Amino acid sequence: MAGSARPSARQVARGYLVLPHAVPIIVVMAATAAFALVASGGWPGSGRMVCLLGAMLGGQLAIGAANELIDADLDTRAKPSKPIPAGLVSRRGARLVVAGGLLLLVAGSLRFSLGAFALCALGTGAGIAYSLWFKRTIWSWIPYLVALPLLPIWVWTALSSVPPGIFAIYPIGAAAVVAVQIAQSLPDVAADRQSGVRTLAVALGADYARAVCWSALLLAAALASLLAPWLTDHPSRVWTAALVATALVGLNAVIWQRNAARGTLAAFPCVAIAAAALGTGWMAALVTL
Repeated sequence: MAGSARPSARQVARGYLVLPHAVPIIVVMAATAAFALVASGGWPGSGRMVCLLGAMLGGQLAIGAANELIDADLDTRAKPSKPIPAGLVSRRGARLVVAGGLLLLVAGSLRFSLGAFALCALGTGAGIAYSLWFKRTIWSWIPYLVALPLLPIWVWTALSSVPPGIFAIYPIGAAAVVAVQIAQSLPDVAADRQSGVRTLAVALGADYARAVCWSALLLAAALASLLAPWLTDHPSRVWTAALVATALVGLNAVIWQRNAARGTLAAFPCVAIAAAALGTGWMAALVTL
């Protein structure tokens, strides 16, 4: 922020809150807590829940802060109001957030087992790899495909035994993963195109990308609903989750129809919550609650 006033303590604090991407953190933390309740058949205990959420928070802090560090030079030109270009967070401060997040991940996940630590580290590594190598390519959905379905598998590994049906979340989740990745990229389509960044959303174009995003999520809901009677003990729970996911897609469409800019910004929370609902519904259908 050369030539401008030094930021206030409140501005700096806000910069550090914004740095790791608050909305994705809230969605992932909520999904982790929901999976924990299902995997444990109830409350898993305060200590175990704190360690589980702490490990996930650490991973998300590291992913978000690393993303901002990697994008800092590009953001200086395209998004100067972001925390690092705006001078609210130093690069050293962002590196400390990454390091602190990784330490929290290790401390929380090792509370359970080496397997739980390895899965949590793999998911976090996929998130950081997204920013390092995949984000500006048409293959940006690959780290999502690795990391998002891994979340419930990690929770079950940490808290319980892993039911075989849980692995069906990978083929079912593939369409949902594409939807989530496109939804996160939609607000940046114009800036990415100007910067020469070719994400899947840029390659599709904003209008087509939005249609593919919604269609992919609806496809995931339909596929889960069709497979539930054969692969789960309680298919009605999957059907309920599919209805919730469909309603959230509808909500996003209504918001977009009324205000395209707000609808574009609302795409990620709507689609991410819908995907989390599908995952939770599938997990709940595998166990007796």
